[in-house]
Amino acid sequence: MKNKGVNRRDFLKTAAVAAVAAGGALPVKAAPALLSSPSPGSTVHYGFIGTGTEGCDLLKRLATIPEGRCIATCDIYAPNLKRGVETIGSNPQTYTGSPTEYRRMLERKDMDAVLIATPLSMHAQMVIDALNAGKHVFVEKTMYFKEEEGDQIRKAAEANSKQVVQIGLQRRSSVLYNVAMQMIRKGALGKVMFVRAQWHRNNNWRRPVRDPKFERLINWRMYREYSGGLMAELASHQVDIANWAFGAEPVSVMGTGGIDYWKDGREVCDNVEVIFRYPEGRKMIFSSILYNAHFGFDEQIMGDHGTLIITIGKGMYFREAAAKVSNGKAAENWWAGATVAEQAEQKGFPLFPDEAQRGNQGFLDRELLYARRWLASMGIYEYEEPHEPYYMELSNFMASIRDGKPIACPLDVGMADAHAVIYGNRAVDTGNTVYWPKKEA
Repeated sequence: MKNKGVNRRDFLKTAAVAAVAAGGALPVKAAPALLSSPSPGSTVHYGFIGTGTEGCDLLKRLATIPEGRCIATCDIYAPNLKRGVETIGSNPQTYTGSPTEYRRMLERKDMDAVLIATPLSMHAQMVIDALNAGKHVFVEKTMYFKEEEGDQIRKAAEANSKQVVQIGLQRRSSVLYNVAMQMIRKGALGKVMFVRAQWHRNNNWRRPVRDPKFERLINWRMYREYSGGLMAELASHQVDIANWAFGAEPVSVMGTGGIDYWKDGREVCDNVEVIFRYPEGRKMIFSSILYNAHFGFDEQIMGDHGTLIITIGKGMYFREAAAKVSNGKAAENWWAGATVAEQAEQKGFPLFPDEAQRGNQGFLDRELLYARRWLASMGIYEYEEPHEPYYMELSNFMASIRDGKPIACPLDVGMADAHAVIYGNRAVDTGNTVYWPKKEA
């Protein structure tokens, strides 16, 4: 029996890999690429601004993407600049010195694109300058710092409409998150009314500083002059998931927070708790604390027929028992088989990328999918994304420039996300409910 179990497990693993390879990543539904005349097959020559910790994380992935080549890097802090050059390994020309040195880099005629991973307060001007210099732009979240910067970026993008603009919200490039959104659209969760998200850590969020004169440069996230705090650095990812799941932006937000644990001179909160209200009474609750990591981070998306608990690399579906009575047809359309339905109610089932295509599957295909879910719930089989979302968002950026592929996270998504961060911080700071401006009909 042991040998049979191993054979079955190996067979199912092999079949699952084959299914993923055959199907490929799910198509990402987004705004069309902004290019009017892409050059398929050409190498994208790019510059990189901000080679700190986040920047080098991106450069590690970029070094494995052959469609692009880094020809220039820019950072005002020499140790970061050196580390960036070592990370990318393409011997780029370096630009350092004043905070505006990046503009000299943008003057290069041989550079197609620029990626920006600087402190938040610098994002907007760099995006605008890069667009006006004729460059395609990838900018890390949050897209901008101040409310008025959104319209300024939009005007620059409209004036340079051939350029690609992509925002670094990695979940938009995740296969599992795209599966989750297809499940929502197809009714697997019923009417989705509530999202609960948290990002809990147990550390001071500080980076070591050898020379005190570099404190604000290295620990910029602690200071309001440069940073949106926990809302900008963490909530930005998760409120975007609520926007995606609801298919809407919030209409208001209330919140609280404070510097209640880490009394170390920081200016941004060490905890925030906010409630976003959406059209039709839907709501999202977000919390972030820096003194307990037990619950970690994930998003819990709840409807009257089911719940999704999801984070990067892992997703679980739980079916509501009441769904059998309230709307059995919708549930059975997604979950065929009494055993699977019962398991989903009691312990949940993991998400798999081929769930989105299962409507036309035959009997054997469905049984294989159920078997994989069952084995995964027993800890025997574990699904992994074909590529991590960080890699996928950067690969998508290159493909949008080269081949006109749809942008995984376009301008409007980034603007909606930035608005939520800015208004969330405003609600925390003032203690008042903050309302979104009413849109013209």
